[in-house]
Amino acid sequence: MSSVSRHKTTIQEEPLPSLSSNAPTDPADPRRPASKLWQWFRSIIPTIAVVAALAGLGAWGYGSDWTLPKFSALMGRDTTDSELWCEEHNVPEAICIECNSQLLPKGEDYGWCRVHGVSNCPLAHPDVAQLKSIQNITSGDLERASRALALRPRAENNSHCQLDQRRIQFASVEAIEKAGVDIAVVNESPVLEAVTANGEVVYDATRSARLASRVAGTILRVNTQVGDRVQKGDVLALVDAADIGKAKAEFLQAIVQLRLKRIDVERLKPLAESGSVPGRQLREAESAFEQAKIRLLGAQQALANLGLAVRTADYAELDTDEIARRIQYLGLPANVVAQLDELTSTSNLFPLRSPLDGIVVDCKVVPGEVVDTTETIFGVADVREMWLMLDVRQEDAQYIALGQPVLFRASERKGVPEITGSISWISTSADDQTRTVKARANLPNADGRLRANTFGTGRIVLRDEPRAIVVPSEAVHWDGCCNIVFVRDKDYFQPDSPKFFHIRKVRLGVHDGDTSEIIAGLLPGEVIASKNSVVLEAQLLKSNLGAGCACCAAPKK
Repeated sequence: MSSVSRHKTTIQEEPLPSLSSNAPTDPADPRRPASKLWQWFRSIIPTIAVVAALAGLGAWGYGSDWTLPKFSALMGRDTTDSELWCEEHNVPEAICIECNSQLLPKGEDYGWCRVHGVSNCPLAHPDVAQLKSIQNITSGDLERASRALALRPRAENNSHCQLDQRRIQFASVEAIEKAGVDIAVVNESPVLEAVTANGEVVYDATRSARLASRVAGTILRVNTQVGDRVQKGDVLALVDAADIGKAKAEFLQAIVQLRLKRIDVERLKPLAESGSVPGRQLREAESAFEQAKIRLLGAQQALANLGLAVRTADYAELDTDEIARRIQYLGLPANVVAQLDELTSTSNLFPLRSPLDGIVVDCKVVPGEVVDTTETIFGVADVREMWLMLDVRQEDAQYIALGQPVLFRASERKGVPEITGSISWISTSADDQTRTVKARANLPNADGRLRANTFGTGRIVLRDEPRAIVVPSEAVHWDGCCNIVFVRDKDYFQPDSPKFFHIRKVRLGVHDGDTSEIIAGLLPGEVIASKNSVVLEAQLLKSNLGAGCACCAAPKK
């Protein structure tokens, strides 16, 4: 009995769910709060939106027969009649001269020019040029093109390409301006075609000398230093050499011996004729006299080999003391002798002279230094003309020749005018390591601007055209087989005339940064598309899509 009572007490103490709460409940589950229901609803909202969008798209596609709007409609053009706009050529269909050729018939097609490598060549048929009047083609115009084509290979155009038969049309002048297309006038300008090569400036080998003493000895005096300007024959230094004194002594002895032998012959000759002395004795005296003459000639030559030229006749009437005095300072100028004192009154002095007019560029000795014949001690150069040694690439060497002008600018002298010289020598071999061909140019240097052992760039001028046809480089386009430009029609500003550009093949010459030479294909005065002309190129490529390669058309005849 007590146990049952305890059980009932336990049941009564267990808490029951409260049914008196004011919070709303889910009808499906009276115990689920309304906040959890809201979270579930938010999770399915994206799915509902996607399903609704797909349903709307399906309804629109069914209603429009699944057809997208044309590009012209997206750009705001009137699409009430889709045939009014030519999508291929981007102009209204009613004025499209490409689709309706009768609106503006094309001019006569002269075909391919084999001489100049372009179609409808203005040099051969000037009436194709977009000018108000037909230009007179002179012999000078033809010779200019011939020189350029004969000089070196030029980029060629495909003779089968039919792109020059196309025209790029715009709806209006405003449409061209909106596209940002700018124009340029074809004009004439000087053009210089050259081979560029790296070069080094060196002394002219025919105008420079590296000097060594002809005899070994000691430097007694140095008369010049580096940078001094000297004249031919000026004494650069004095060398005290024992061999000089010995050679002078032998010369003096040879003169004395010759005089003695001559006296013997003159004394014995009358005696031998009278029979007072045997003839053999006269012959021996004459033989000794001839030997003395040979000895004197040898002594004279020895001095000449040292640069001390003497004439025996100058000493014939002098006594021995006077001869010795004169040969003591043999070869020395009077002003140098005047500077000598008694302590240097030796016969061993040898003058080291400058062999040319120029500047002392090297001096490696000081007084008291011992020198020999193998050591270079002075350098003298005439810097009024220098050599430029150029390293020309093998592929360019075939175009250079003796006498061609050369324009040189040192690397450290940017912005200054180029120095003009000429090619004087071309090597007959290529360098084993660099595989370049050496070429030499003579450069004038009267103002002394050039420095030996400096580097720079030389341009060997192959062709100098004072009146070449040039255009902005950005106006020329390569379409894969031809170089083309877009030429504005000559009636462009006529009120009722179509606004279009002709496609013209051109033969390119020199390309110099912002400008390019046109050998053939354009005439001065024509107007071409330059800045943003890629817009016309893009329109050309667009109209070619699906039409096949224009270069695969039948060749022109």
